[in-house]
Amino acid sequence: MSDLARWPILLCSLLAVACGDDSGQASATASESGVSSASASASASASASASGTDSDSATTSASGASASGTSSTTDDSGTISASGTSTTTGGLKLDVGFETTGAETSDTGEGCKKVDLLFIIDDSGSMSDQQDKLTDAFPSFMETIDEQLVQMKGVDYRVGVLSTDMAGPEMCVFISCGQGHRGRLQHQADRLNCNEEPDGRWIDAGPVQTVSDQFRCIASMDGGEFDEMPLEALRAGLFDRVEDDEAYNAGFLREDALLVIVIITDEDDQSVMNVPDNWDIFLGPGKETPVIEYQQLLVDLKGGEKDRFVAVAITGPKSTSCGDNDDPLAVKAPRIHQFLELNAPNSYWGNLCEEDFTTPLTEALDVIKAGCETFPPV
Repeated sequence: MSDLARWPILLCSLLAVACGDDSGQASATASESGVSSASASASASASASASGTDSDSATTSASGASASGTSSTTDDSGTISASGTSTTTGGLKLDVGFETTGAETSDTGEGCKKVDLLFIIDDSGSMSDQQDKLTDAFPSFMETIDEQLVQMKGVDYRVGVLSTDMAGPEMCVFISCGQGHRGRLQHQADRLNCNEEPDGRWIDAGPVQTVSDQFRCIASMDGGEFDEMPLEALRAGLFDRVEDDEAYNAGFLREDALLVIVIITDEDDQSVMNVPDNWDIFLGPGKETPVIEYQQLLVDLKGGEKDRFVAVAITGPKSTSCGDNDDPLAVKAPRIHQFLELNAPNSYWGNLCEEDFTTPLTEALDVIKAGCETFPPV
């Protein structure tokens, strides 16, 4: 949550302009562990098509074939349905409810042989503790990847980091200016005084401790004081920063790799496609782009195959905030949840308000492994 996020409210009060806020914010968890997971059946391939709009009264749907059946979820802004097995705890509806079948899958020699892990991390001032929870849980996550994907299946991986900041360096309010990241891979120390930087613009596979140390160094960021735009940062990182003259991110994304997208933010997505690097701070960057447009770009990027990427998010719940009612740790994130639902069953949601991210990352790994098993050949 940007440090500057509160000053427009004070300004509006001085100008006698009515500024709405999120009233009635409540602490919520999706299950006893605070996590709702979605995983593909490892023995069945899933294909899906999705359509929807982002208006408050819109209905968004995602349908797909799955061996586990069909379920639907609804909220007060419309209806969202997705294939899979729903999971509920104590009568509460989970936002993305898919359970693993528990069945072990055989290694047929098929599936993915490469994985591109791309983390899009909120670098606003309020996210330091959440970044620390992520980097604390990361070694255990990578140990499992090393054991179950690298050693057992010969999978090659790489890890990239983006920030959610799309403001340019000339966009300033008082003494705070944009970082100019705009989808560029982050590969240097920022918030921490550390020397464990990768040799290139992403982290290559290697010893778990080395990979974890490098991730902690470059994933600990600060200074993003403007709108959090993880989906636009993702688009810019995979398209603009590859196709422009700079080609800053060229070479990271591999055509024959499973793309794993991991979004960490305490705000909802506020993405505007092709947003300029400097926008009017009073009027904002413009109307948010429908989530489905970003999802469709990813499908097209991966050769029209939705099963060639996995979407993971650790954010606020879909319909409520979480944490302290007066000062929520994370606000509700309906756009992020819509993005996950459009990608179900290859998607997973974890609650940012959990004290530890080890369990969410472990559960997300089940989805990643299932996505690797059912990866359509290129």
